[in-house]
Amino acid sequence: MKKLLFIILLTLVPFALIAKEVRGVGAVEYSWFSDDVKAEAIEKAKQDAWRSYTSNFTAAQMTMYQSELKSQFEAELQNLLSNVQVEGEKNDKSADLYTVAIRAKINEALVQELFRRNAAASNQDYRDASDFGSLFLAKVALSQKRFDDRRTDVERTTNNSTVEEDYGSDENSSIDNVNTSDMTVRETGGSTVSRRAETEFAVNEDYNASLTDVVFERLEDAGYFPLEYVELTDCGAPFMEDVYGEFRGNAGMSSRMEKSIRDAAIDCGWSYIGIGSVTLSGHRQDNATGLRAVDANVSYSVWSIEDGRARRVASVRNKTHTAMHESELAAEQEAVIKAAEYAMDTVTAKLQQRRVH
Repeated sequence: MKKLLFIILLTLVPFALIAKEVRGVGAVEYSWFSDDVKAEAIEKAKQDAWRSYTSNFTAAQMTMYQSELKSQFEAELQNLLSNVQVEGEKNDKSADLYTVAIRAKINEALVQELFRRNAAASNQDYRDASDFGSLFLAKVALSQKRFDDRRTDVERTTNNSTVEEDYGSDENSSIDNVNTSDMTVRETGGSTVSRRAETEFAVNEDYNASLTDVVFERLEDAGYFPLEYVELTDCGAPFMEDVYGEFRGNAGMSSRMEKSIRDAAIDCGWSYIGIGSVTLSGHRQDNATGLRAVDANVSYSVWSIEDGRARRVASVRNKTHTAMHESELAAEQEAVIKAAEYAMDTVTAKLQQRRVH
C-alpha cells in the first residue's frame, strides 16, 4: 500500500464556505426573433459562465480538463450550473442580434466528484489506495517588533593653498610680493543599515481541530484516505509540542525538522510526504471599502520516497490570498480557507494528473 503524508501548517479558524457564483454573456444572430433565440442565447451564456469558472482551475486541473475530461464536464453542464438568473438582455433589431447576461451558481461538489472519479486513487482497489497522513497547525502572527534604521555619516575635508607671486624692479631696487589663500573642500556621504522586523507566532490548537475536518473532507473527495500524523512519531518524527515550539520563533519549518519528518516517513515505509505552510498576516483597513483586509500566504511541496530517497513530485509556490470583511476575524477565516483550498486543489490535481497512487 502506498502512503502519502500530507502535512500542512496553517493559520486559520473555521469558515463557512459560500457557493461559487459565476456570470456569463451569450449573443445570437437571428433572421426571425422567437423564444428559441432566447433559449439559444441563454445556453451560450451558460457556456461562457462555465469557461469563466474553469479559468480559475489550477494548472494541473486545467491539463486534466483539456486532455481528458472536457467532454464529460460539458455533458454535465446542466447539472453543474444551478439557480440561473437573467440579469439583463438586449434585442438589437437593427443588427438582428439578441444578447443576454446571466448569473448562476456552480455545483462545486459535482466538479470535485468528476475529478475524483477520474483520479488514479479512485480507480484502484481500496487496499492499494493512496493514504494521506495529516499534521495541521494554525499559525498566526501575534506581534511584530520593528527597528529604526541606523545611519552612518562620513565627511571628508580637503584644504588647498594657492600662492600668487608678483615681482617688480627698476635700476636701483626690486620688490617681491607673495599672496597666499586657503580653500576648503568638503565631501559628504554615508550609509544606512536596516534590521529585519522580528515577528512572534503562536499555534492555536482549537483552530487545528476545525482545520483537520476541512482538509480531511477535501482529501476524501479527491479519493484519498487521510491518516494521522501521530503515526510517524513511532518512527522518529517530532512530537506535536516540539513542532509547536518550532513555530513560536520562526516564520517557517526549519530544514532540520523537515528532514527529520521525511526520514521518519522513510522509516515507516511511507511512499509520499507533503509539507506546507500558510502564514496569516497583513491585518489592515482597505482604503477603498473601509473593510478589514487580511493576507494568507501558502506554499506546499510533496516528495516521492523511493529507495530511501525523497524526490519532489508536486509543489505550490508562495501565493498570497487576500480577503476583506467588516469583521477582522471573518476576513482571517476567509483568507486562510482560500489559501488552503488552493494548496489542496493544486497538489491533488498534480498527483491525479501524474497518476500518483
